[in-house]
Amino acid sequence: MPHQKFESANIKPRYSKGEISVWGINSVYPRTPWISAWWSAAFPGFGHMFLGKYLHGFILIIWELVVNNLSHLNMAIAFSFIGRFEEAKAIINMDWAMLYIAVYIYSIWDSYRCAVEIKKAHLLSEIEDAPVTPSDVNYFDINVLDKKNPLVGSIWSFFTPGLGQLYGSNTLVGTFILAWWIFVCYKAMAVRTWLYSFLGEFDKATEIVDWQWFLFLPSMYAFSIYQAYVAVTENNTLFDIEQIRYLRVRAENLGQLSKNENNTVQIIATFDHSSFVEIAIHDMEKMGIPPEDIIALPLENLDSQTHIIDSIHRVDGTSVLDGAMMGATIFSVLGGIYGFVWHWGPIIWGLIGLIGGFILGLIIELVITKKKLKVFSTRKSEVIIDITCNTSLQNQLIKVLKSRRATGFVIMP
Repeated sequence: MPHQKFESANIKPRYSKGEISVWGINSVYPRTPWISAWWSAAFPGFGHMFLGKYLHGFILIIWELVVNNLSHLNMAIAFSFIGRFEEAKAIINMDWAMLYIAVYIYSIWDSYRCAVEIKKAHLLSEIEDAPVTPSDVNYFDINVLDKKNPLVGSIWSFFTPGLGQLYGSNTLVGTFILAWWIFVCYKAMAVRTWLYSFLGEFDKATEIVDWQWFLFLPSMYAFSIYQAYVAVTENNTLFDIEQIRYLRVRAENLGQLSKNENNTVQIIATFDHSSFVEIAIHDMEKMGIPPEDIIALPLENLDSQTHIIDSIHRVDGTSVLDGAMMGATIFSVLGGIYGFVWHWGPIIWGLIGLIGGFILGLIIELVITKKKLKVFSTRKSEVIIDITCNTSLQNQLIKVLKSRRATGFVIMP
């Protein structure tokens, strides 16, 4: 059967659920307003990037790097935390610092406001049942909406910020973060500082590092890991939304006529949401099974438990990593600052602060939520396919189900 009959994006919605292009994947996904405000407070532009407003985020990040550097604000903050107040007053450039205040407050306020507006837009897109185009092919790239593992994205950004975003098919964002990370590391002398720290030459590490640029790194590093995780999770959710709509439209178009014949067999199979669902349906149609005899039913998610770590198999969009990554950001910055005067230097203490802050933030989040938690989300079947076919096709159909990763099937008596 021609696939275009069930094209899920053949109309232009008033309120879009998401967009897939060669430059990346973006979705109108409801985010918590105070979390976006927090990331803007940690680093202007981060809150907007968390919301998917990447252009606003890029502008504010560049503004932060330029104005903060010209005002020597990071240096003044570092001196203040270690009690060298006179040096802090002497080094700060008040002309640039005064320009900094209004934009800093605006970035916090606007990211909170945008999070509220995006929640409204998401609700309206659900009411409108807005379609999503699941792929985009261009001369430069091919981008297909598919399920990926959020933890893998975080791990790649842990090694080098930007790689997790590239893994999540956000080419433009990944390129920006990667270039931005390399530039700031170069200006801060971070690579050589890292090398001296792990060779035990802590005095050399403290001498060569540029405090002003180095203090950008903890927030950048923590956010890159967190944003890669969140972006992949939201892309997975967008995949589920798009496929559910496709299967529902398919069922409506076909009418799903019910037949009862003596020479037919009924097989019910279960799948996770993935591209294999649609590939399996296509394989069945090529076998000669009438499309109206292939009924695909996406299940509603009734699991209300909070998961610490989402997975490729089960994405509920909620976890307690928000508080953990906030703690990691705060304490890695403090570790970097006090590392300038403590023996092990800023790299070691920054990493200790990152890990310790993550654990502390996670504990606080668990105490606040007071919910029954599971560390990893569990695999569940999310699509049921009911197939009625000629008995002669039974064995061939079972082979298709196995090759297309069905999680189980039953032959109805």
